[in-house]
Amino acid sequence: MRRFQDDPLGPRPQIVVLGAPKLGNYVVLQPLLRGLRLKYPGARLTYVGSQRTLELERLNPWIDASLPLAEQGPAALSALGEWRRALAGRDQGDGVDLVINADGHAPHTSAWTAALAPRFVVGAAPIPPGDHPLHALAIDPHWASSTLVERYDGWIASNSIRELHCRVAWVDTDFERVELPAEPPPSGLPPVLIAVNGERPAKLWPLASWLALLGRLRREMGLTAAAIGLIGGPPTAEPRQPGDLLERDLLAGSGIRDLRGQLSLPALVGALARSRLCIAVDSGPLHLAAAAGCPTVALFGTDAEGIGASPRDLWAPRAEHVWISRSGHSCSSCLQARFDNPACLLEQHACMDALTPDAVWPLVCQAWQPRAQLPLKTTSTS
Repeated sequence: MRRFQDDPLGPRPQIVVLGAPKLGNYVVLQPLLRGLRLKYPGARLTYVGSQRTLELERLNPWIDASLPLAEQGPAALSALGEWRRALAGRDQGDGVDLVINADGHAPHTSAWTAALAPRFVVGAAPIPPGDHPLHALAIDPHWASSTLVERYDGWIASNSIRELHCRVAWVDTDFERVELPAEPPPSGLPPVLIAVNGERPAKLWPLASWLALLGRLRREMGLTAAAIGLIGGPPTAEPRQPGDLLERDLLAGSGIRDLRGQLSLPALVGALARSRLCIAVDSGPLHLAAAAGCPTVALFGTDAEGIGASPRDLWAPRAEHVWISRSGHSCSSCLQARFDNPACLLEQHACMDALTPDAVWPLVCQAWQPRAQLPLKTTSTS
């Protein structure tokens, strides 16, 4: 196993991309998957993904097979070893040619790479780090650093996570063009969709702010409560997590429609492609909305320099139809913790509290424009 440096892979290489059990992580990998397919048209491309994103993976035109093992973590090691041995048993050449570890922050994926025994590897693996700048970038734990572009000058043009995943794999493509399969949604869906939940409570916007913004939407845009829908994962029977409690209280206080878990992911992409507006915190639905071409207001609790609850410059979609908020408070606590802290580390969640509805409203007004002016970036499966 050696570090990949754009080495020849042959006419029909076996390529494996290791993903994560998170929706947003899967969405931002689409330029990489498309770029791999275009660069290696004869390749057999396998994606080690998630039960959460399997609906999208099965319709993905860039990959040939999905292994939904990401939720198993270290327990998936034996299954990957068996898959690799079965590959060799089917007379598939010398086995796996290239593994791209796109979830290197998870310690178990290094062992996954070893189990697949590829000729070449990108990212975390139990071998020496390599001596090329892109080898160093692939395993650099500080992709959210403001000095990343300076440190890798000449090799990257931005610190967008979509570009970084491509660069370290020696893939050149339109890094910010993200495409997802879409299916026709049911009729009668609300024109405005919102996503308020996320896996890190540190990224959540307060209930009072949501209620104030929704009230203003109804007063100034002439919307009824039924014209606004809440999207996200299926609701839990007994909400206990901060985001689940926020969703419950928001529904009770606003009367908007509850669409959580009622649409398949491809149908949700289709619904977002037809929606007039999406407002979302930093979460998987935000990335779906951006990929669908929906006018989207992204709620990031970050200051003008991108410092705050989320690594904004690394993760935020970069598109003309996405408007990104700015908090009036500066806090580097999450950055210092490398965003490993689920909740805010301070007594007061100042970065998100200082993102006021009045500050968000101008972005909503800019996003509230005729849909015909905006490009759609989905791949229809109908």
